[in-house]
Amino acid sequence: MAEAADEIPKDWGWPEAPYQLEDLQEYVLKITQPTQQEKWDHQLEARALDSKLEDFMEEKAFANLMLNKEGTGEDKEAGVHKGIDPNAYKKGRWYRFLNHKGDCYVYVHNYTRDVTAARPGNFTDLTEEEKKRLEKLGVPIRDLPRHIERVYDKEKQIPIIYGSEEACEALKSFFFYDTYSELLDASKLKRINAGALEACRTAMVNAVKHGKTLCIYMGDVLPEFREKICISKYRDTFPSAIFQHGGMEVDSVREKIFRDEDKEAGTCMIRKGFRVCIVVMYDNMMYTFSSFRKEELQQKIPNFENMSELRCYNDDDKKKILEQMRA
Repeated sequence: MAEAADEIPKDWGWPEAPYQLEDLQEYVLKITQPTQQEKWDHQLEARALDSKLEDFMEEKAFANLMLNKEGTGEDKEAGVHKGIDPNAYKKGRWYRFLNHKGDCYVYVHNYTRDVTAARPGNFTDLTEEEKKRLEKLGVPIRDLPRHIERVYDKEKQIPIIYGSEEACEALKSFFFYDTYSELLDASKLKRINAGALEACRTAMVNAVKHGKTLCIYMGDVLPEFREKICISKYRDTFPSAIFQHGGMEVDSVREKIFRDEDKEAGTCMIRKGFRVCIVVMYDNMMYTFSSFRKEELQQKIPNFENMSELRCYNDDDKKKILEQMRA
């Protein structure tokens, strides 16, 4: 249980009530994002692969100057809280969450929002109720691209994403407009026809050859992939390999869906950055699936059992989900 507000001395300057668990998790993701300096370093190192060492060093020195690494220019630390409030080790509670990169845990205090990598002496793990709350919420929709990259690149699985109607519609728009993404609107395959299949093939090819994230968007429709689409009749249009991690890396698979105009110097190119994710909408207002829809997912989506399930939510979803759980 969180400390009661009247147990916290007023002269400590803490808020009247502790921050909510879900808000602290989002805060950790935000505060542990790469700094501007780290982003510059990464971009410059990537550019250095195609440039001379002296050019890279000159650009890095200029970036350091602009970003104040050498103590010049704008004060980046203005307004940033330095150090941990010593009272945070006396009262309140620490929570543990993965950092933005997802490679280590950090601890955040529920009153001060101080963050530390060292385990505090007064840390206690999440209760079962708190674990259920976080599990039902999933990940913030704005942070989903990072989780897709993590699951696909590190866990070597295809992420299948679940969300409300509002969240899924927002994701559909994102994957349509985002420069590094390609939308495959599989909801149009409710009725299988040549035009819809060709649109799907084109989306696959574009994602593969340009190194984009391919979003197979189903929404509230679950096409008959196993029985009617990913079959020998359509293997040159909608191969089942698209539902297997690394399936499109097989030359013979790409050769089936690439046309002559898609090839580069006669090659069915696949570029780094290509990923696949699937988006499916909940079929009720409880932010979950009915038993019937759960069975459908397993029966209709090839390789479903080897995919990684990700729940996502927007701000309105968070409010409604928490209200449901508290009720």
